[in-house]
Amino acid sequence: MLIFSGVANVFAAQAVVYSFSDEYQFLTSRLTTEPQQVLTELINSAPQRDASNVVKAEYYAILSDTYYALTYPQKAIESAQKGLSFITEESEPWLYHNLKLIEATAIEMAGVPIDALLAVNKAVAWAQDNHNEETYILALYVRGLLFTSLNEYSGAAENFLEAYSLSTQYTGKISKANIAGMIGVMYENRGDYKLAIPYYAEAVAHARKNNEPLNLSIVLFGLGSANFRAGNIDLGETQLIESADIARSLDDSQGVGYALKQLAKISIKKQDYALAEKRLKRAAEIFADSENRPIDFQISKSLFEVALATGELDKAERHRDRAKEFLNPTTMPSDTIEIEQLEAELAAAQGDLAVAYAHMQQALTLSSEYHATRNSEQLHRLRAIYRVRASEQENKILEHQNRLQRFALNSQEQRNLYLWAFLGILLLVCCLLAVMVYRVKAQSKALTKLAITDDLTGLYNRRHIIEQLDRQVNAANRYKYDLCVAIIDLDFFKKINDSYGHAVGDRVLIEFSDTCRTNLRQSDIIGRIGGEEFLVILPHTNLQDGYNALDGLRHKISMVNNVVDIKDLSISASIGLTFNTDGRESMQLMADADTALYQAKTLGRDQVVIHPQSTPVNS
Repeated sequence: MLIFSGVANVFAAQAVVYSFSDEYQFLTSRLTTEPQQVLTELINSAPQRDASNVVKAEYYAILSDTYYALTYPQKAIESAQKGLSFITEESEPWLYHNLKLIEATAIEMAGVPIDALLAVNKAVAWAQDNHNEETYILALYVRGLLFTSLNEYSGAAENFLEAYSLSTQYTGKISKANIAGMIGVMYENRGDYKLAIPYYAEAVAHARKNNEPLNLSIVLFGLGSANFRAGNIDLGETQLIESADIARSLDDSQGVGYALKQLAKISIKKQDYALAEKRLKRAAEIFADSENRPIDFQISKSLFEVALATGELDKAERHRDRAKEFLNPTTMPSDTIEIEQLEAELAAAQGDLAVAYAHMQQALTLSSEYHATRNSEQLHRLRAIYRVRASEQENKILEHQNRLQRFALNSQEQRNLYLWAFLGILLLVCCLLAVMVYRVKAQSKALTKLAITDDLTGLYNRRHIIEQLDRQVNAANRYKYDLCVAIIDLDFFKKINDSYGHAVGDRVLIEFSDTCRTNLRQSDIIGRIGGEEFLVILPHTNLQDGYNALDGLRHKISMVNNVVDIKDLSISASIGLTFNTDGRESMQLMADADTALYQAKTLGRDQVVIHPQSTPVNS
């Protein structure tokens, strides 16, 4: 079956296209139900060599969309870039910008959304200039995805809401229901629960109408949670119970567990502590084998709260101790503050006011430190301001040019005089505005880099690499693909600093970072999480391949001392490696990698150790 066999004739008579073919639309409609079959058909029906470049470009566009649906971001990127190789922006502007938008969604899935922003902004501008509403809506939607991944919620809201107001479609990427679901997620993540409710409700209605039970369970959970947090407690409870029932009918135990955990919060709010305890214990049973430490912590903390509320202080102590077993103060700062506050309540209930005061003081100290680290939000706001200003300046240039052109055309008798005035003023204004736009863009770019990178090594900083870890682990758990996580520590780095000085130590860190960039894949992600500690994320990588890649990197690191001219001290690295199994969360994977790193240090350093150690690999 040659899917694209009839497209060549359509495009032969049309040099420049402004829509995808019927074949493309048909295949896109099947991606939500049978993406693997679509991929098989595409692979078996590639365009003939003599097909037009437009046909080939469209073929790789749908191939990229299909790989994206199957969560193969790198293949999706490569397919989009292959399609772009057959056309140019000048020859096929509409197809070019739509392919760039397809490429941008794949880049966002790969975890580097900032790399796609420039192309998406160009697509927005092209669609505006050419009054192409469908491309404009798609570009707004894609830019909303990128901003959400970058935690730029104000920018995401602006783009999603405009796309939603313009969309008239009820299926596909830019359908009102699809955009509504993303708006609900964005508002809930931002804490605007009342704003999230109507968009979740629209997504629920769409899922009911189209008989999509799994999607219905998911969006009902979001709607119920948003209603509960907005104060609509009984309605939220009803929706969460329905979500749990649907998940149970689909054998989605994780969905049941999450719904029960949220329902327990409602029971606590209603002071029905017996029902809250029952729901929490059932949720604990469901998550018992998931090795999901953050969830285990949340359940134990909620049981701690229930025991405090009912005055069962011995039971409260047991649940407190259990919760603290799952607590990592470094990666769970807000949870650490909550535990300190609950411990203050427990001590006060036991009559030990001095201990209660000490816990409250510690909670206040931790809270102050936590909020002090969130200065990156100010950087995001400044960057958004610079972006808006840059856009306004560009619009002023265009407006001024048009006004001067109309003036010259309407003044035929003084054409020569006005022409010289036009040229002089235009040159001056363009120079001034070009300087302003250049400075705004340069500042925006610098702020973006400052917010996410380590200034010494140029790698991602701790905050951003941990955000990337959360995003990659969630994607791997959701789409069921392999992922390895490793922590690298340079051995005896303090000795290098003490013997040669911090300047040489900094050179070692820089050369180490360059070695990692050279030897890791483009899709791999690395960031600095401490003085000489680095976190590496290897998406779509099984344990054996991850071990081979990191062991090879370890050998390359041993050559760094030749570059920095350290002769009497060898440079080596200890590496702790783990991989995602059973839906483990990001903080658990990071803790396991840290455990493996400690074992590597204990066993003599300069080696790669896997956690758990019982996992077989070929050295």
